[in-house]
Amino acid sequence: MTRLGAEAGHDRFQNGVKRSVTVTIVYETHSITTDNEAGIATGHLPGELSALGREQAAELGARRRGDGLAAVFTSDLRRSVQTAEIAFADCDIPLRQDARLRECDYGDLNGMPVGRLAGQRAAHISTPWPGGQSYHDVVDRTAEFLRELARDWDGARVLLIAHTANRWALDHLLKGVPLEDVVDAPFTWQEGWTYLLPARWCRDAPIVTERLTLAPLTVADADEMAEVLSAPALYTFTGGAPPTPDALRARYAKLAEGWSPDARQEWRNWIIRRRADDRAVGTVQATIVEEDRQAEIAWVIGLPWQRQGYATEAALALTGWLDDRGVPRIQAHIHPAHHASMAVATRIGLTPTHHFEDGERRWERPAS
Repeated sequence: MTRLGAEAGHDRFQNGVKRSVTVTIVYETHSITTDNEAGIATGHLPGELSALGREQAAELGARRRGDGLAAVFTSDLRRSVQTAEIAFADCDIPLRQDARLRECDYGDLNGMPVGRLAGQRAAHISTPWPGGQSYHDVVDRTAEFLRELARDWDGARVLLIAHTANRWALDHLLKGVPLEDVVDAPFTWQEGWTYLLPARWCRDAPIVTERLTLAPLTVADADEMAEVLSAPALYTFTGGAPPTPDALRARYAKLAEGWSPDARQEWRNWIIRRRADDRAVGTVQATIVEEDRQAEIAWVIGLPWQRQGYATEAALALTGWLDDRGVPRIQAHIHPAHHASMAVATRIGLTPTHHFEDGERRWERPAS
């Protein structure tokens, strides 16, 4: 694993509490290769820029050298490294190679005709290519890279030079676009794509379990989640009614900020997705009060996906995440007639107390 290297970032303070700013990611594809021109899917093979590719790399440098870049990160595959070296020759912007930015490994099929690749991509979102990787594997290693980027380059503007699967992973992780929507979409080249990576992302990055991915909530999730949360029966114990997509977008926009208005609470929210098909099935959340090292957690699973153990699996992953971050005190408020939620609370180690709030009993796991 390559450590990205810590750099001085820029911090904001609100009411005396440190607030981090966003990392700006500019993504560029590597320049044209001889394999591209021959219709070959290079995959994990090195690749070599063609004469046209070398011209394109020089043009990339001309438009990006004055772009305020703190660093350039590239895949360690030859075609990406060449692109960066030509673009930023005789330039003091640091170039860093990272294997986590490699193209998807097609295994036995590295070097196959592009026509064969195009017809099989959708079948390998979760299922690895023979002897290689799935596109979910690319997402996982890209997420690991982004966690370090958020941690080490707070406030910076950086350039990533990588491959098609990495751009799909960025769309999926930072914009909430389902992989199914991108793997078969036609490619249209442009002069870079820009993404915003909140510095807090290093703390609420995707959490992966045996069957689930807990993906950080984004505004782009609202339409899909409106369907997941559409059953009136979900509100039997909590009150309210199914939200509209517009209402969810407004709510998610506030939650995605990550902090309460007074900056005293951290808001961490994830969409629960099945790894097998990336289907959203619910949400899990933690409201963390730093000064007390305490978290209030909650979970909800859409009606069609209940009674499959997803709530317990997601809640266990969340409590583990809180443990790793030094938050020992965990609590949840549950209606005394909501037996399914009480069963989940019991399985994750919470016990009922005699305290009630708005008709809900407080369950807690005290600090040990």
